[in-house]
Amino acid sequence: MLKARLKPHGGIHPDSHKELTSQEPIRQLQHPWRLILPLKQHAGAPARPVVNVGDQVLANQLLAEGNGRFSMPIHAPLAASVTAIDQEKITLRVAEAAPLRSAPPLHRDLGPLDRHEMIQLIESAGIVGMGGAMFPTADKLRLSLKHDIDTLIINGSECEPYLTCDDRLMQEQGEQILGGIRFLMQMTEATHTFIGIESNKPDALQAMDTLCRDEPAIDVVALPALYPMGSEKQLIEAVTGRQVPSGKLSADVGVIVQNVATCIAIFEALRFGRPLTHRVITLSGDALEQPCNVLAPIGMPISEIISQCGGLKSTPARIVLGGPMMGKAIDNIHAPITKGTSGVLLLTRSEVPRKRASACVRCGRCVAACPMSLTPLELVNELRQDKLAEAANHGLNDCLLCGSCAYVCPAAIPLTEFFDWGKQSLQRRRLSEQKSERTRSQGDARRERLSREAAEKEAAKAAKAASPRRPRRQATEEV
Repeated sequence: MLKARLKPHGGIHPDSHKELTSQEPIRQLQHPWRLILPLKQHAGAPARPVVNVGDQVLANQLLAEGNGRFSMPIHAPLAASVTAIDQEKITLRVAEAAPLRSAPPLHRDLGPLDRHEMIQLIESAGIVGMGGAMFPTADKLRLSLKHDIDTLIINGSECEPYLTCDDRLMQEQGEQILGGIRFLMQMTEATHTFIGIESNKPDALQAMDTLCRDEPAIDVVALPALYPMGSEKQLIEAVTGRQVPSGKLSADVGVIVQNVATCIAIFEALRFGRPLTHRVITLSGDALEQPCNVLAPIGMPISEIISQCGGLKSTPARIVLGGPMMGKAIDNIHAPITKGTSGVLLLTRSEVPRKRASACVRCGRCVAACPMSLTPLELVNELRQDKLAEAANHGLNDCLLCGSCAYVCPAAIPLTEFFDWGKQSLQRRRLSEQKSERTRSQGDARRERLSREAAEKEAAKAAKAASPRRPRRQATEEV
């Protein structure tokens, strides 16, 4: 077992609360009576349905196909009937005793496959990054076809408080993770793999280190228990010592990072032809009767998962999909889980302290905590004055929205909210400029075409006028 090469700049040590579920084995849930499958479970446009209301579908059957770049297909987790389809989701009704029938596998031939075929199968399986970003895995792996990749990093840090699903996967399904790593090394042609695990997960470290003892090209790295160690750039720097420049990708420095749950999904797809239809999530928070880790079908409503895990012991003050630092707060307990849902947190009021914002005291804690070495106070002052260009020049686009600065701010300034608003505003401005540029170029092209056509007509008229005319009687006699 190796240790991290260095400790990245910044970071914080929030209360982990992982003891609520870290010793809870993964539970298999009973089939729900319905599934709600959002058509956008990836970075691109919503998927396009290929089924109709009233259709009977089998488990693993294709429900919606990808719709352009970064758009992934969606498959049925269970045999069911299609009850509703709209622009945002497909609703399935599962029979009381859902049959065990499933659609044919994505491929039958388990013989040798080349890199392009393997990546295409991963795309057909609808696999996305399961750490939360939901970026299509196939598109990330295609970077290895254009860049020289020498290092593969498997992200098992799971630095978000409360979440322990990756921890349990490394303890219980290490063989599948190892199988996915072998496939990934074959696709990326990486010569070495590092499995990064935070030091506060001793059982997972021991389990993966034992599995990798006979693997000379795979090493387990014990990382410092620091948030946000799971961020790609921080993880690469801690494991390899390389820094990813601003505006560049990890592939530009010869590294590709994948989550441990994504490794299992890749193994299932390439070895058995199974699409991504289930995932392990952490159900935690003091409002729950029995916090636990469960294997749930994608699209299962949160309320049904809670009912199978003992129910609520108090009304939650906040419901969060993902971790408390970078997760998304929702107000609908019947919302479904998606491919990127790593956890569902039901937090009480004591777990969600609310402080009233006050004036900055110039303590500098936000600067020390920022993992990207930014100056949050300057960025906030520029955003308050709508100086988006100046904020971008000071590194707003490099912000991870990790919330470290807001966590340590004694004045309780909502720094992350400012930065999120600023990044969205910059994105809207960028799209508007691209649209204006596209409209301008199309107008220039139209004017050029009309000018060219007018010149061609004038040339044709001039050529006709310059050509010698024969007398009509001569022309008639020749005919």
